[in-house]
Amino acid sequence: MNKTAVKILILFSVTAGVIATILMIINFLGFAVVGSDMSPLSGGQTELLNQISKQLNSGKRTVDLPDGYWCMLIDEGGNVVWEQNKPSEVPDKYTINDIARMSRWFLNDYPVYTRIEDYGLIVMGKPKNSVGKYEMEYSMSWFDSLPQRLIYVLLFNLFLAAVIACIFGINLYRRISELTKSINNLRAEKPVKLREKGIFKDTYRNINITSSAIERKNIALNIREQARYNWIAGISHDIRTPLSVITGYAETLSENAELSEKNKQRAAVIVSNSMKIKKLIEDLNLISSMEYDMQPSKKQPVKICPLIRKVTAEIINNGLSETFSIELNLKSESSTISGDENLLERALFNIINNAVTHNKEGCTITITEQERNGSVIIEICDNGAGVPDSIIENIKTIPKTAHGIGLPMAYRIVSVHGGTFEAHNDHGFCVIMTFPIN
Repeated sequence: MNKTAVKILILFSVTAGVIATILMIINFLGFAVVGSDMSPLSGGQTELLNQISKQLNSGKRTVDLPDGYWCMLIDEGGNVVWEQNKPSEVPDKYTINDIARMSRWFLNDYPVYTRIEDYGLIVMGKPKNSVGKYEMEYSMSWFDSLPQRLIYVLLFNLFLAAVIACIFGINLYRRISELTKSINNLRAEKPVKLREKGIFKDTYRNINITSSAIERKNIALNIREQARYNWIAGISHDIRTPLSVITGYAETLSENAELSEKNKQRAAVIVSNSMKIKKLIEDLNLISSMEYDMQPSKKQPVKICPLIRKVTAEIINNGLSETFSIELNLKSESSTISGDENLLERALFNIINNAVTHNKEGCTITITEQERNGSVIIEICDNGAGVPDSIIENIKTIPKTAHGIGLPMAYRIVSVHGGTFEAHNDHGFCVIMTFPIN
């Protein structure tokens, strides 16, 4: 699981839970406010009845009443002895039951309020449909357990908020995971096609556009590189044919007894330089095919020790000067790796030939081979003048000229075989190659 996506999921869930809790508290407070009646008809009736009582006690026969209100006074016998604005439909005589009923509810659909005085019962009425009255009774045990039940409601709301947050969070996590996966594929230049919908709709669209642009660019590059590869292959083929003729005639002339020694030497120089041109052409083709870390096409088990002896013998037989000596120290004759034998041969040749080329006065070249920790280690060192640091620092880069391509090519060959390549100066130049054992 992606750590970034998990962090976002946790943050989203916690934030959603906190927000839901805050909203729940606000809703409770809002419900309390909404549930309370703030209109002028709500409350105040006790104060109004008190004022009416004072005015009647003072001897007034007319009291101050709001519009639509009415009032009456009932004596102990149930008779209305005084009234003001009393509707005609309201009776003038009442029984005890009538008094009990209207003191709590309505009188002819008029909401009424009562006040007991020594001289009678004051009844104040409000307009119809101005007040609603409902009987609600709760036991004391209900009030005692109310805090506990409120806690249960709070916990339930927290749980519900967490569940909802998780549902939305999982959905968000899936989208973020899809987004991060597509970005990783985009970085690897793999095709990406996302459904452009949801909160990341614009981002998905931009990723799809970028993926399409990269795909078009790669197609164009592949076409161009294929054309370049074909052109190099064609040119190499066209050069090889006349070069083979030149080399053949030059070898014949160098062995012709009728020629003078000077001409034989000239013919030998032609042969030597023709072979260099042939090697350069082979290197050019090899670089072209390996420029993008292409894997070896002819992978098979390769025994290292025979291959080292073969390359060494070829270099010696090609007229190695007596000022050079090659020492072999091969400890694991059975060491076998998987790879392209021709490429591995070229890598060994380039490294050994590099020691010959850069040490005109001669040197001793030591080749050591051994197995260690499941790998084959080949160490090629000389006691010559060494190699400039600039070449070692840029050993991973194929140069744009034919000069100095031997070591970078060897590095590239070792890399595509899954091996490691180390180069350094130590009283000469030393290369250490490590290959996984087949």
